[in-house]
Amino acid sequence: MDCKEQIGKLVFPIFYHVEPLHVREQIRSFGEALADHERNADHEEGRRKIEKRRATLTMVAGITGWWLKNR
Repeated sequence: MDCKEQIGKLVFPIFYHVEPLHVREQIRSFGEALADHERNADHEEGRRKIEKRRATLTMVAGITGWWLKNR
């Protein structure tokens, strides 16, 4: 997302076996996996990285992309 914002690169999200809504709102199995990952982070830096990933995934899920359902 940094390249998209800073130098205008294109981003093409591909949602493979996950609904974009679940990524955007971080719910269901996707949200549970992120929460587990966050709980297992063993230090503050790891938790900060996960928070950055959460924010980035929310932004990416708001971009129109391809949803590969059952393919």
